[in-house]
Amino acid sequence: MFKKIVIICLLLLFSSVPRTAHGEPDDNPSEGSGSYLPDNRVLKVGFDPQSPPYQFIRDDRYVGFNIDLIEKVAEDQNFYVKYVPLSINQSIEALREGEIDIILGVPFRAEYSEVVDFTDRYLTSSVGVLVPADSPIKELTDLQGKRVAIQYDTMEYEFLKNIRNIHYHSAHNAKTGLEVVYKGRADAYVGNQITAKYLLNEKGLDSEYRFLDSHLLPLEYSFAVQKGNYLLMHHLNVGIRHLKLTDSYSGIYNKWFENFESPLSEKLKKIREALIFIVILALIIFLLGFRWNRTLQREVNRKTKDLQTMNLSLKEQVQKTKNSDQFKEQILESSARGVVTCDHNGIITTINRVALDMMGEKRKPEGIKASNFPFLWNMLEGNIDETIKSGKKIIGKEQELTLPQRGTCFIRYDIQPLYNFEKKTTGALLMFEDITTEKTIKDQLQEQEKSQALIQLVAGLAHEIRNPLTSIKTFVQLIPIKMDNERFRSEISTLVPKEIERLNQLVEGLINYAKPGSKEAKPINLEKLIQSTIILFKQEAENKNINIDWELESELWIEADESQISQVLINIFLNAIESMDNKRKNMNEQTALTFSIRAYQAGNEVVVALSDEGEGMTEEETRKIFEPFYTSKTSGTGLGLSLSKQYIMENKGSLMVESKPGSGSVFELRFPKKEN
Repeated sequence: MFKKIVIICLLLLFSSVPRTAHGEPDDNPSEGSGSYLPDNRVLKVGFDPQSPPYQFIRDDRYVGFNIDLIEKVAEDQNFYVKYVPLSINQSIEALREGEIDIILGVPFRAEYSEVVDFTDRYLTSSVGVLVPADSPIKELTDLQGKRVAIQYDTMEYEFLKNIRNIHYHSAHNAKTGLEVVYKGRADAYVGNQITAKYLLNEKGLDSEYRFLDSHLLPLEYSFAVQKGNYLLMHHLNVGIRHLKLTDSYSGIYNKWFENFESPLSEKLKKIREALIFIVILALIIFLLGFRWNRTLQREVNRKTKDLQTMNLSLKEQVQKTKNSDQFKEQILESSARGVVTCDHNGIITTINRVALDMMGEKRKPEGIKASNFPFLWNMLEGNIDETIKSGKKIIGKEQELTLPQRGTCFIRYDIQPLYNFEKKTTGALLMFEDITTEKTIKDQLQEQEKSQALIQLVAGLAHEIRNPLTSIKTFVQLIPIKMDNERFRSEISTLVPKEIERLNQLVEGLINYAKPGSKEAKPINLEKLIQSTIILFKQEAENKNINIDWELESELWIEADESQISQVLINIFLNAIESMDNKRKNMNEQTALTFSIRAYQAGNEVVVALSDEGEGMTEEETRKIFEPFYTSKTSGTGLGLSLSKQYIMENKGSLMVESKPGSGSVFELRFPKKEN
């Protein structure tokens, strides 16, 4: 009987050991095309070096809980470790490109799981709110109207950024975020509690600050590997499991977190210890039997008081949960966008006031199918089923709709899947906003950019038009003198029509570019469109000692809006000629520069490559040139290339650029080929 009791106690003790968050590792991982182990068993490990005590730099050495843990796992699995300090976003990109093998200390986020795979969870923490000890802030709702320091591009940043009545101060890391609070430029700091405690302790400021009792978000830390690399993930999971079955894990944990556990972890630890104590006490009472009857009675009374205390604590937790729900409701109602959630049957479960106002409804239609409201269903129809079934996200889609109170408007909306704790889709989230004013201003700016390009084009064509007019005038003046000359009559009948045709092409090109477009996609022969653009710029290029070299395949048909593609070509021509002209002036270049145009078919695509020998751009300039209002010119609007990329994308194409300072730039346009 005694052995059975001992076995039961041991089972209860082992059940208190934390389990992994993402399931046990597969003992027989599938070695698919994405599975691999690094050469020479050297793991290239990316990590953020500004996250103490998880991973940071001390005395020119990489130290921290995650550093110790990965080294123990590597030792257990016969690997070597090479560290690469990167930010979390740089690490994700480096992992995607195969430049590193592992990312340390990645908190689980749904968007990350689309590009990486996570190992078993090896650590749990939480996000809290830190305020000065004498601050009047007691609850999350007290943050309204306050200044909050928060680390950029984190789970807590994504969670809180849509709150209208909180003023944010974004920081690159926890240390700089806390510095803002120290200097009194923020009323609170939101972030990882353990990291904040460590930094406070390092400065000796523990007694001057406190955390609110409410916890915003749990944080589950894992290692991240390249998507589909199940073989490496298996080795890491086995190593983590081995460490947890020995004293190695607890030794590393106590080394770094013994004095910095979050309040939530401390409460769980106390509850676990209390449960173990109760089990042992119950065992002793059971063995002593009736001899300890009076002692048992006293213990029961004591436990009753403990239960009363726990019941009171539970009531407090319920109240805090209500406050948290109210806070979430406040976030929903403070959003400037309309927000609607639906379950898998298309029934509305949540809606905010902005959405009701745009729909013209006074009462919340929760529990009613979204298909009963045409305004909502125009956005959800054909999208909600795909979002719920496949988890597909629809971002930034625009549509012209009729609002009950406003008439015809342009709406931009997003549709994203909703997940439960098992990461199964339970519904869809619809967010939308009225962009009618934005679209009107955008159209005006587009017309302004087109007008500016037209002015530059006309200025460059003045000399081109003057040349054929001079030739025609000369022939006309010679008619009375050489009318009887047979050779003269032959030349005038041949050359004058050619000059008139040349004039006609120039004027026709200008008219086609300047006239308002209907924005209608139709079959276009790119060869002819490029040739007509070359005609407009050929004389201006020659005047600036620039050669235009072209090689165009015939019958390059695409389906697109001709006006938009023409404006893209003109913008690139203008930029290229201006860049090469500036290079010649700045470098006193005497030899002719070349602007090359190549158009050809590549598989099912039509490719147009435009290469200049101009000033070129730096990597930073190359990254920014497609951003609206970005320009390196003193008189530019910064909209030319931004609009060009938008036009190309609207016509199902792509626009890429490669450039080096001093070597020029190459713009590459690609379109789906249309069979003529």
